[in-house]
Amino acid sequence: MTTTTHKRHAHAGSSDSLFSVTSADRLLNIIGEVADNIRAGKTSVSAENMAQTDLVFAFNLIAQYSTELAIQSQTKEKKRLQRRLKSKIMFTQTLAADGGVLSTAEAATTLGKTKTTVNTWRKNGRLLAIDLDGEFYYPVFQFTDDEKISEDGVLKGVKELLAHLGKFSDRMQYSFFMEERNTVLDGYPSNGKPFTVAEVLKSNPAPMVMEELHRLARLFGSQDPA
Repeated sequence: MTTTTHKRHAHAGSSDSLFSVTSADRLLNIIGEVADNIRAGKTSVSAENMAQTDLVFAFNLIAQYSTELAIQSQTKEKKRLQRRLKSKIMFTQTLAADGGVLSTAEAATTLGKTKTTVNTWRKNGRLLAIDLDGEFYYPVFQFTDDEKISEDGVLKGVKELLAHLGKFSDRMQYSFFMEERNTVLDGYPSNGKPFTVAEVLKSNPAPMVMEELHRLARLFGSQDPA
C-alpha cells in the first residue's frame, strides 16, 4: 500500500529530478553561448587560458563572457540615453524656432489667471502643455489677445482639436498644430503653399474649414492623414 509518506517522497524525488535536469540544461545553454561566441570570434581565448585545466579554462571564459555582456548592456543603455538627449535637444530647438514656450507662471500672467487655473486648464485639455523634465511649458502659438480668434486668451479651436488628440503624446499633439502640411482643406485658400493648423486657426476660419481641421485631428496618426 502506498502511504502518504511514500507519495510525498515520490513527489519530492520527481521534483528533485526535474530541478536537476533544468539546472543541467541551463548550464549547457550558457556554455553553448560562450562556445558560439568563441567560434564567431567575439570572445577571444588567450594562450595563458589554454594552458589551464578544463575547469579553470571554462570558468575563466564564462567570467569573460559575462563581463562582455555587461559592457555591451551598458553601451546600449548609454546609446539609448544619448539618442534621448539628442531628441530632446532637437525638440527644444524646434520649440524655440516656433516662437518658444511659457512656464506655468508666465502663462498665468499672459492670461491674467492664477497658476492653479492654468494647471486646471491643462488637465482639462484646454491648453497644450509640453512636459520637459517634469515641468510643464506652454507653446506660445496658442495664446492670443485678438478678440476675433480668442477665447479667454486662448486661440479658438485649440481645446476642441485637443479633444481628438488625447491618446497621443504632448510632442505628437504639438506636431499636429505646428507641422507644415500640403493637405487641401475645403474652404481654406492655401494658394498651394504649406500651412500649419495653428496658422489656419489664426485666420479666423469659417465653419467649413474648422470641420476640415476636425477631420484632420480625427485621422491624425493614421497612414492617410489627408
